[in-house]
Amino acid sequence: MDFSLPSFSSLFSKEVKSVIGVDIGTSAVKVVQLRREKGRVVLETYGAIALGPYAGTEIGRATSLPAEKIAEALKDVIREANVTTQDAAIAIPYSSSLVSIIRLPATVEKQLAQVVPIEARKYIPVPINEVLLDWFLVSDAKKPGPDGKMEVLLVAIHNDTIAKFRSIGQEATLLPAFFEIEVFSAVRASLDHGLAPVAVVDIGAATTKFYVVERGLIRESHIINHGGQDLSLNASRALGLTVTQAEDRKRKYGLSGEGPATVGGGSLPPGQAGADLKKSFELSLTPMIAELTRTVSSWETRTSQTLSALVLTGGGSTLRGLKEFMQSKVTTPIRLSDPFGKTQAPAFLEAILKEAGPEFSVAVGLALRRLQELG
Repeated sequence: MDFSLPSFSSLFSKEVKSVIGVDIGTSAVKVVQLRREKGRVVLETYGAIALGPYAGTEIGRATSLPAEKIAEALKDVIREANVTTQDAAIAIPYSSSLVSIIRLPATVEKQLAQVVPIEARKYIPVPINEVLLDWFLVSDAKKPGPDGKMEVLLVAIHNDTIAKFRSIGQEATLLPAFFEIEVFSAVRASLDHGLAPVAVVDIGAATTKFYVVERGLIRESHIINHGGQDLSLNASRALGLTVTQAEDRKRKYGLSGEGPATVGGGSLPPGQAGADLKKSFELSLTPMIAELTRTVSSWETRTSQTLSALVLTGGGSTLRGLKEFMQSKVTTPIRLSDPFGKTQAPAFLEAILKEAGPEFSVAVGLALRRLQELG
């Protein structure tokens, strides 16, 4: 049995600590609870809840909810997933942050605490005292570039955003140990420590985020204004379905070419309905893939490097047949994120976790960092 309070035996031995990673997206809240046991990371529970119903709209739709509604959804998913810990790490949306690489003279390495806030004013459109500022040295100051400069990763989050997510966590009776921009969590859960540059493609409901990662560091980021909800909305209009029907069929059939024999109340020959559904989804994906291809090409041309892989993550990447369809349009090798592959779980869950994994990359990444901190 799981107890939220330590047993007497834990007073005399190292307590096995459980942690929860919380990913609050625009269309769903995802949670993952992990613990470390005998050097292994054990998956205890996970869950997701759609935010559409809390906004009075359909499942799968992007929402913009007040903090109290998000807290309500978070409490519901914590209850439904049987989460037993309050020790939490919470993701901050990429859209609520600024992540940028700045170049500074290598000679100021020891004065970064004074120099970075001054330099940051050029990039941040609000007063510095209104943001939480952090930075990481990307390049070795002892080996600066030809121009004598080193690279520093600048990260800024508005204080109001931190306060909002802190209040959501507290309302759900969690004790947030830290807040982290979702990109860092997704990268931690999705990639191993390789040297070759890799791109993480995070497909959300409203947008797709593109991150280039090299030697474990985020080199570049880009937002593509196409997401998973576009498929349902376009299929609804094209095929005479309600948005709920289109979303249900997207989740069930994806790009498989399968589907019910009727669409919008009218009868179609067997197989035709599935073919029309697949065609609609492919047409919706085309602008996103075209912009992704341009972004990859631009980065490779500018840096004279080649991306070794595109790693798909986020809820939108779980669409049936998406990886294969994208691979037919893109030359870079594509694979799906497998964050649960970094955890121990019952063997009978392996197939389910592999399929659901990309949606939980951020939540797993948060929990992994928290376990690392606890040692």
